[in-house]
Amino acid sequence: MNILFDINILLDAFLERHTFVEHSAYLIDLAEKRIISGWLGATTITTIYYLLAKELGKKEADVITQSLFNIFDITSVNRTVLETALGIDFPDYEDAVLHQSAFHSNLDGILTRNGQDFRNSKLPVYTPQELIAALEA
Repeated sequence: MNILFDINILLDAFLERHTFVEHSAYLIDLAEKRIISGWLGATTITTIYYLLAKELGKKEADVITQSLFNIFDITSVNRTVLETALGIDFPDYEDAVLHQSAFHSNLDGILTRNGQDFRNSKLPVYTPQELIAALEA
């Protein structure tokens, strides 16, 4: 199963957000073990680096970002993705870009805690608990 991980899933794990860390870390572990094929949007890498460097420092952000490259594949963000993102009914352009990068990469779904952000998705959208349940079925 090829799944795009939204940035909130990564931040939950790396910043150890108490309520969410367990499921998010578990799914990242499944991606690392290649039980699922985890994907990140190219823009997610730059955004997460910025946020992690601000929160944890540059050195730790470098280490974590390198680990992301070891775990995840990266979807393309090109002109087609950016232009088609303008034409879909999403409240946030950044989420539209992530959706279109997943769609054009023929992924099987999107993993996020903010399903409302992807309510008009052409792809299945999963919360961590929903994806875990689907994998166990």
